[in-house]
Amino acid sequence: MEQGLEESILDYLKTTDAGATASEISRALDINRMTAVKYLEVMRATGLVDFRKVGMAKQYYATSNLSYAQAALLLQARQLLHSIETVDDHLEVFRDTITSHLEIIASYKKQDRQKFLNIIEEAREELSK
Repeated sequence: MEQGLEESILDYLKTTDAGATASEISRALDINRMTAVKYLEVMRATGLVDFRKVGMAKQYYATSNLSYAQAALLLQARQLLHSIETVDDHLEVFRDTITSHLEIIASYKKQDRQKFLNIIEEAREELSK
């Protein structure tokens, strides 16, 4: 993703009191609405922006100041997201993440492992829609 556009979006959001929709951002920055949506969703995933629902629209806003530790984690997450270019890349990251978590979860008591199984089942149901 283009760093300059991310910064422009953040700068614009910081000037708004109530945040802005993707359409408002695209008009203000003279970019395609879908480009704005793509950047906003990646920026949301990495903690730079968040949104609240206002009717059918998403009202995006810049997140608050981050601590050094949060900023370091954010940078790592952004680098990881930038490295995912294909479905196979995403599958590899997903498999590695799940595998490392399974090793930790296996050490928990059965009742606590069940909580993870419940989340996995909810995710399976969501993906099956």
